[in-house]
Amino acid sequence: MGIRDQRSGIRGCLRRAAVMVAAAVLASGAVIDRVAVVVGNTAITETEVLREVRLTDFMNGQPLDLSPQQRRAAAERLVDQQLIRNEMATGTYPMPTDADADDLLRDFRDQRFNGDAPYRAALTQYGITEKELKEHLLWELAAIRFTDARFQSKAQDAQSANRVKPGTPTPSDNDVDRQLDAWLKEQRKNTRVLFKKAAFE
Repeated sequence: MGIRDQRSGIRGCLRRAAVMVAAAVLASGAVIDRVAVVVGNTAITETEVLREVRLTDFMNGQPLDLSPQQRRAAAERLVDQQLIRNEMATGTYPMPTDADADDLLRDFRDQRFNGDAPYRAALTQYGITEKELKEHLLWELAAIRFTDARFQSKAQDAQSANRVKPGTPTPSDNDVDRQLDAWLKEQRKNTRVLFKKAAFE
């Protein structure tokens, strides 16, 4: 059999496999998750956007709002998070541990809820799992540590370069936040970010 015949045979097998997979998905009634945003080479799905809305409203103690506006706001946050993840992958930034996540979860639960039953009921009400909440808290801590490591030292270096007077306060959270915002804007300029309109209608 020649190479051309082999390729034709392989293509035929792939087509039949694709048809079989599609038929299986339709028969099972499964729903294929749609892409909501593309950040560089990374796709963010509608499910991820909805999860971000649910987790944010849950943690802020706000009524659940899955409106298009809130989904879009959640997608914007996920874009920023992905840009930070991309940067974290290029360096050696301090990462929290599972023990940190357990501590965060316990503290959050104790501060927000009067017992386990109300906590579990709230998770059900917002449609999230404890695992998702734990991962979200862990990510927030990782992002905070990244921000401190990436921008706090720069703010201190800038102060030293300007020969500030003794007793001048150290860089504030506002200084770091401003640097982070400027960095995110620059990253967005240099990264392909595509929002799928249908995901926010």
